[in-house]
Amino acid sequence: MADLVILAAPGMGAVDEGFAEPLFQALKSELGDDWSRIHADTVLCQGHLQPNLERVFEAMQKRDMDYLRARKFMLYGLAEAASQMTDIDQRGGNYDKTQQAIYQTFERAAKATSDTAPVILLSHSIGCSILSNYLWDAQRPTISHGIWRDGGPKGVHKGSAKDLFQRGKTLAHWYTLGASNPLWTAGMARDQIQAVTSDTRGYNFRWKNFYNPDDLFGWPLKPLSPSYNQAVYRDYETRPLADWSAASWGPQLVSHDGYWQSELVQKALIEDVRELLKKSNSRRPSPLQRATAAAI
Repeated sequence: MADLVILAAPGMGAVDEGFAEPLFQALKSELGDDWSRIHADTVLCQGHLQPNLERVFEAMQKRDMDYLRARKFMLYGLAEAASQMTDIDQRGGNYDKTQQAIYQTFERAAKATSDTAPVILLSHSIGCSILSNYLWDAQRPTISHGIWRDGGPKGVHKGSAKDLFQRGKTLAHWYTLGASNPLWTAGMARDQIQAVTSDTRGYNFRWKNFYNPDDLFGWPLKPLSPSYNQAVYRDYETRPLADWSAASWGPQLVSHDGYWQSELVQKALIEDVRELLKKSNSRRPSPLQRATAAAI
């Protein structure tokens, strides 16, 4: 049984099931045998949207257009964001389907570990907003939309270990990579821009946000509002502004996809994973304790 859960959610663009492999492979290489103590999985929360997005893009290519790669990137990203909110109150709509995909990923994790295992979430781009919606709803005592309406999915007792795990209350770290949250909240009054809580309502996790200064879609989060400033532990630049050679490239789409290969992200994650595994070792009963318990 695994001691730690790592779940990764993709960002804008066509869903590629191997999107997090560079980061997972770096972890596997550094951790050696300890990698077997980790349940790593991907949260394919936008998969149900892909057929519609592909159909529209194929139809659009029947007309002459330039910058097809950039257009596809924009189309997928903005359409994914818009689709989440257009039917938020509809049962079985896109918002529900997205949250159900996240919930099912947590379910798989619980079966591979336990309802009390620590969790690390990694989310990229629009995936940061999607995971934020999931956690925001899970943190409300009552909610009128999404899968947490009516107290949550049937068959799960509210307040049980499984319910707490599914709501992310064993979350230890949340890495947001190239977060686009300001794009969807900037029109609101500052005091209305509210972040999920990281240290109240039964939650206690460290929120680390990574952004590339060349990435037009990735932003720092602490300056967004007092709520974000309190909830986010730190904003990390994956490339320092003092790096003039890189700055001369100007805004780049490739920088938005580079977080999974970022040395800074990999180094921080490896340190956090090792610390959590070390804590898990201290809680694990010794062979003698396990044998004694089995004999009683």
